[in-house]
Amino acid sequence: MAVPRRQRGALAATLALVAVAVPGRAQVWTNRDQSRYTELHEPGFPIKDGLLVVPAEKASLRDDDLVLGVAIGREARAYPLNLMWEPQNEALNDTLGGEPIAATWCPVAHSGVVYDRSLDGRRLELGAVGLEHGVFILYDRQTDTRWSQVSGEAKRGPLEGRALRKRESTVTTWARWRALHPETTVYADPTLPSRRRFTEDSIARITLAGNGAIVNEDLVAGVEVGGHPRAWLLRTLAGPRVVNDEVDGEPVAVFLAEDAVTVRVLRRRMGGRTLTFAVAGDTLRDAETSSVWDPMTGRALSGLLAGRTLEPLVVTTALWYAWRSQQPGTTLWDGR
Repeated sequence: MAVPRRQRGALAATLALVAVAVPGRAQVWTNRDQSRYTELHEPGFPIKDGLLVVPAEKASLRDDDLVLGVAIGREARAYPLNLMWEPQNEALNDTLGGEPIAATWCPVAHSGVVYDRSLDGRRLELGAVGLEHGVFILYDRQTDTRWSQVSGEAKRGPLEGRALRKRESTVTTWARWRALHPETTVYADPTLPSRRRFTEDSIARITLAGNGAIVNEDLVAGVEVGGHPRAWLLRTLAGPRVVNDEVDGEPVAVFLAEDAVTVRVLRRRMGGRTLTFAVAGDTLRDAETSSVWDPMTGRALSGLLAGRTLEPLVVTTALWYAWRSQQPGTTLWDGR
């Protein structure tokens, strides 16, 4: 059962006391440090394509179920994380807005990424090989290259050194995604058992686990700008809920929604002006023009800049050990 928002403050306070006393112990069983675990199943698990999709009203989802949502062109689709279990279901080859994509989810590293399957004029089909030091490893049918699910980089094989392009996507609740995209379709598989491992509460309990030094089991949100990776610890972000930061000299706003799950990163430059944001519920207000913004769409809802839109960045949420190992040059926001 989801924790009502009016009880979130009490939950956060309780978990903070635990975290201060014993850093990391407030982490729940859904997130574990698997950085020393490797289990590869060569030549790879079956590739999954030909997906069944249903309209939103036919989806068997609760409001607090988590989905990996992606919108391309005029189409939007949600991939329920609780259906992306077992290796053969963790890489889903699909087509959306006329473009080939792969929706991928690692239930170990908590990393959800959508990739463009087009590379050098060919369409790749992606499947799972297993885990290497706790990081999900993909392969493609066409070249048998091994890819990191967190970074999209080819680690071994004919395409070693290349990288798949990440598509903008969001790990969020079904209620939030459906409100944002009422016409969304949903991936469905009636042959899979119903599980409730990944819900709003399962992630919120990690995000609201209080203070303390970062640990491998922590969730971070990461971006890459100009070859410079940057990460924000969700436990630290849970305080201000919006951070005005810079990555490689690019001003960005990092927003955490009231559900303590959904993260958005937006460029803060609008014309020749750099905006500074404060949070107001699930909206943002800039100090320069007092315009009110919807961080989910990046669009100004009212004020001097009404109708203008900020550019989003592709965000990858993952456990710290996985992000750090795949982005060794990453910097981490220090909370100031």
